[in-house]
Amino acid sequence: MEDRELIEELLNDPDLSDFKWIDPRSVSVAQWVRVKCMFSCSDYGLGCCPPNTPSVEECKNFFGEYTSAILIRFSQFADRRNYPSDWSKEMTSKLLELERRVFLLGHERTFLLNQTCCDTCKHCSGNRVDCLDKKNARPSPEAFAVDVYQTVRNAGWEMEVVKENPSHFHRIAILLVE
Repeated sequence: MEDRELIEELLNDPDLSDFKWIDPRSVSVAQWVRVKCMFSCSDYGLGCCPPNTPSVEECKNFFGEYTSAILIRFSQFADRRNYPSDWSKEMTSKLLELERRVFLLGHERTFLLNQTCCDTCKHCSGNRVDCLDKKNARPSPEAFAVDVYQTVRNAGWEMEVVKENPSHFHRIAILLVE
């Protein structure tokens, strides 16, 4: 990709600098992720989460339409009972700006899978039709049935279940670039 160096310059921010280019076909998409979303996530049913996302099969096909993607890893120390939502919103803002700037480089198909469930609105309408911020609402990788653990391992990084609290944890975003 001829703009790779320009895109990497956009990633020259301490919060965005932990990244890796990957082949989107190495993104692991699995039905178990969707089932886990449905039955163990409090965000299920909200605007950018299932069932407001494509089917698992459609998600698999979606990644096949791209030849380049960037995994972006965020690290934070936190107590899971007191998730650092202000930090998360700041990272989302930076990711949306990155997506916009890559788009303006001429990559009209650029698409962001955010590092967290969509949290742009204080009160989510619960569906895409009534979303109050459609322009900035982005699904997480998990909402697109991405097995984040396996995808990260496929990229050569380590990622394990966080067993202690408080603890250091990672969030993963995927920027698809074509």
